[in-house]
Amino acid sequence: MSLKLPPHRPVPKMQDKTPRRGIQSVEIAYRLLRVLQESLQALPLKEIATAAGLTPSAANNYLVSLVRTGLATAADRPGTYKLGPAALTLGMAAIQQMDAFELLRREVTQLRDETRRSAAVTTWTDDGVLSLFKQDGDQRGAFEMRTGLISLLGTAAGKLFMACLPLTMTQKLAQQELKEMQLRTTPAALQEEVRREFERKKFSVIHRADLSGYASIAAPIFDFSGQIRYAISLVGTRTTLQTEKGSAHVKALLDSAQRATISLGGVYPA
Repeated sequence: MSLKLPPHRPVPKMQDKTPRRGIQSVEIAYRLLRVLQESLQALPLKEIATAAGLTPSAANNYLVSLVRTGLATAADRPGTYKLGPAALTLGMAAIQQMDAFELLRREVTQLRDETRRSAAVTTWTDDGVLSLFKQDGDQRGAFEMRTGLISLLGTAAGKLFMACLPLTMTQKLAQQELKEMQLRTTPAALQEEVRREFERKKFSVIHRADLSGYASIAAPIFDFSGQIRYAISLVGTRTTLQTEKGSAHVKALLDSAQRATISLGGVYPA
């Protein structure tokens, strides 16, 4: 009787958990570029070196190469540096290659998973506030989130765009909705009110007085020019959505908006 051997199965290789080797000088150069990126003005060599954790002489050697490549440039004031034209070219190329919708889709999904509340991303169009993508949470309540045009004054995202955009862009729609809601105020007065709220809280919030108990919060996503590009929102009810500043839901929302802003090449305001 012949002995049948089991089929050969290759022994799986153990994954090498040793960190992959890189080029340390590239990482150090990036630290210098980050210092220049985070400043609104040219910086002196000593300040750049301190912020990057280098000695002035070491920082100077790296800056010589960064200037040669165009990633940095010497400013008008002697001994100071700022980002160069090659850095702008790289940034614009990165923006063109970026799939913004996929980035936003991931943020909305992550925010929903983290909070278990309905999440959505919206943008401003000539027709008003447009909901681009949404993910329903565990509790939908008496309302359903939808994509398409949504209310300017009846949603936190709408209030956010009114607070951040010029009045000339939102006035016509605001006047129309004020009339429909029979509210005796003006778009200008309403904009001033929502702006003060946003400056104080860094996000917008709305609670509806109807039986649905609808509540929502929204935070801005800025682009590389510093303009609001999108709004990311959480939606729930007065009893299920935390809308107080510093609450877990608000913190998750603001963290998501900050991540998306940075990914789009923007700088999130402090």
